[in-house]
Amino acid sequence: MATTANMSDHGRFYFYASRPEINDREAFNHNCKAASEQTVVLGCYASQRIYVFDITDQRLAGIKEVTAAHEMLHAAYDRLSKSEKDRVHRLLEAELESINDKRIRDLIAIYDQTEPGERLNELHSILATEMTKLSSELETYYQQYFIDRSSVVALSKQYESVFSSIKEQQASLLAELNDLAAKITANSENYNRDATRLNADIAAFNQRANNDGYTSQAAFNADRQILVDRQNQIANDRESINASIAAYNEKREVLQGLNGQAQELNQSINSNSLEPSPSL
Repeated sequence: MATTANMSDHGRFYFYASRPEINDREAFNHNCKAASEQTVVLGCYASQRIYVFDITDQRLAGIKEVTAAHEMLHAAYDRLSKSEKDRVHRLLEAELESINDKRIRDLIAIYDQTEPGERLNELHSILATEMTKLSSELETYYQQYFIDRSSVVALSKQYESVFSSIKEQQASLLAELNDLAAKITANSENYNRDATRLNADIAAFNQRANNDGYTSQAAFNADRQILVDRQNQIANDRESINASIAAYNEKREVLQGLNGQAQELNQSINSNSLEPSPSL
């Protein structure tokens, strides 16, 4: 993990000094239950030790390495002198002011709520592992921990894109489904209204024809053709509605599949979820 995250010798020192472990769900929850990070999902730095949750979903390759780097930076932050910490705090606060990434800002807001007083500690780890560009002062500062910081950021972007891609597809499909549902509802109302009128007009036509209400075959044929044309149009409308319903059902199945993928991914990174039921 240290190699893939491109940690420098200095970064490796803090990582190894924290005696890192990769834990299964039970061990991870035991080791991290008293950690300051109450939003623990992927890793924690507790009692000067690093624990990484063993996420095995291949779609999230790189997530453990990014977590390792994130926790290593907690270990480094823990050992900063007061003067250096004050300097780094100023750099972090200044950087945060320029960040427009909603996900990062929302993440910091969550930490503000769940870990009062740990905002700068978390910023110290998050910015280094998740932000592509930082101020020259911060880039210089983080060079002591990474041979190439862009490597760990690339890993972060890689697995984040898995979540964002599914979320975008879900949002797009949901919008399409809502549009289709509105179209189906409107067209069905029009169809039912037109069908009711046609049935009434056909009944009136038949009554007139049966009561010798037509004085010529031409007039009879003309009125009948109008009804036939309307009948054909309604049949076409019905086919169109059924096609829209079929398309809706297909898109809904795709959305359900995406929802299942999202649930699997979220469960794979949730250390608090239950283990699968044992099977023979």
